[in-house]
Amino acid sequence: MKKIIAFRFSAMGDVSLTVPAIRGVLDANPDLEITLVTRKFYAPFFYKIPRLNLIFAELDGKHQGFFGLLKLYSDLKKSGPFDSVIDLHGVIRTRILSLLFKISGVPGFSIDKGRKEKKFLIKSRYIRMLKHTTARYLETFEAAGIKGNIGKVPFLNLSDDALQYTETFLEKKQVTPGKLKIGLAPFATHQPKIWGIENFRELITLINAQYEVDFFLFGGGKSEIKLLKEFKTYSPNIHLVAGQLTLSEELALMSKLDLMISMDSSNMHLASLSGIPTVSIWGGTHPAFGFFALGQPLEYHLQTPASSLKCRPCSVFGGKPCIYDTPRCMEMVKPQDVFSKLLKFNLLREKEPKKINSL
Repeated sequence: MKKIIAFRFSAMGDVSLTVPAIRGVLDANPDLEITLVTRKFYAPFFYKIPRLNLIFAELDGKHQGFFGLLKLYSDLKKSGPFDSVIDLHGVIRTRILSLLFKISGVPGFSIDKGRKEKKFLIKSRYIRMLKHTTARYLETFEAAGIKGNIGKVPFLNLSDDALQYTETFLEKKQVTPGKLKIGLAPFATHQPKIWGIENFRELITLINAQYEVDFFLFGGGKSEIKLLKEFKTYSPNIHLVAGQLTLSEELALMSKLDLMISMDSSNMHLASLSGIPTVSIWGGTHPAFGFFALGQPLEYHLQTPASSLKCRPCSVFGGKPCIYDTPRCMEMVKPQDVFSKLLKFNLLREKEPKKINSL
């Protein structure tokens, strides 16, 4: 059995996108065993993947700092020996770990993030689709002589316990079978990637006027959950998920949805990997950078055309402050436009619309 070790510590969306590559490599190589080093929180992404072992890096604890990395390296060596190191992160921590393994005679291979291509795209505004991040992960394995293919959605294995708990969760929320179930993920890490709660309220109003729907609010962090609790009071058919379920249970719930509407965020990736239709709204960033929702049609990525604003896209990850008081690229995407797109894609017509009594 050939054994390799791979690293990817963060961020959530990027970690989740390793799953299709890892599964594809393992499926194509029955004599291969992978040890993935990541954070414990992300373990549900890798549930019951054969020949995949997880080791959790405690980067805020005993593995913090340089001497913590030395401790982590010492701990990892005990799980070896390994034939090669696959660095899917390409940051200082993983480079140090790769170097330590290299000194001990284990060859290392690091991801090519395509930084020059992405910078050129921003500078030139010449929009062309770059490689998807998952494809870059796969190429890193291929550089080590390990071939594989990205399969088809869904990519995530769900635990029976999580699936059962979500049934109980839906019963408590008095979600009626037969109604459309739509997930909403209104937030993202950076402001230029956020469409705004008011826009989501208007979109809900448009959908509620014609369809029987239950909405589910996804997000994370204390500040987001506080805002989502307030948002929930807007309509009785809005249910709060953020802070109510574990990550395993959120993934199980996502798999039961008819549709997810999100920002360019980790929830977009999780929904698409779960195999449900995922419509995303883009502002300062652009799907062309390679972070589009895997397996989703490109037309599901709603955005202001780059030609309409000379400043868009302004950054790869959305961390660059907007030159305007509020992101104009997001203001130009109207709730009615999103609703019209949902109708065009037949994403609201899978079930019978409710009858509206006219005067």
